[in-house]
Amino acid sequence: MKKLSFVFVIFMLIFLVSCSGGGNSRSIIVDEPATEIYDALNLDSVKNGVVLNGSVDKTTAYSQVNIAENTFESLFYDVIELDDYLNDRFKSLSVKVLFFNGNIPSDDALSFLDVMNSAEYGLSEYCHIEQFSTDGVSLFGKLALSQQANVPENYEVKAGDATNLVVVYLPTYCIYSDGNQIYTKVFLMVPVYYIFTYASLTNNYTSNLKKYKVELVDGVLPSAEATE
Repeated sequence: MKKLSFVFVIFMLIFLVSCSGGGNSRSIIVDEPATEIYDALNLDSVKNGVVLNGSVDKTTAYSQVNIAENTFESLFYDVIELDDYLNDRFKSLSVKVLFFNGNIPSDDALSFLDVMNSAEYGLSEYCHIEQFSTDGVSLFGKLALSQQANVPENYEVKAGDATNLVVVYLPTYCIYSDGNQIYTKVFLMVPVYYIFTYASLTNNYTSNLKKYKVELVDGVLPSAEATE
């Protein structure tokens, strides 16, 4: 009997340890953008904007994406100067989604992009932006964490006219919940269009868009704690 009691106690200890270690131990991730970029890009309008997948079932695990109600006004562009890099060996570079937090689980980030790429309610259905020229590359419907931007074969350095890569970004606010608790609340700056052009022609593709020079800190956008 003592032996059986001892075995039973060991079994219960193992059972309790297993149960205590089987819960959801993932971290809660909430962005705190630096005030300068938050105000400059009016991220409050994005955070409290339109929900792309507004009919999502929130009783189970879900990913939600918000964008500003006035999508066009929320867009911004950055110019990357290429004169120092453009040569016969320079064939492409990566155009990436920008984060404030480098610890976002990749599964969460990919689920947000799935929402944006949805043929039913994604960005291509909501964002009817006619300004973008067919000379460049529109990424609506085929967004990825990183895109290879291939340099056009006829693209070359011109005297007195800088070679530029222009990237247009759409700020989004993304939420992940397991159905019981929200674990991720982050901003993603999503590249939706890019074009290789020249300084003299840049305004043809950026008219009425905000210009914002993207400055990364250790690979991510500046957060409040990083600027204190």
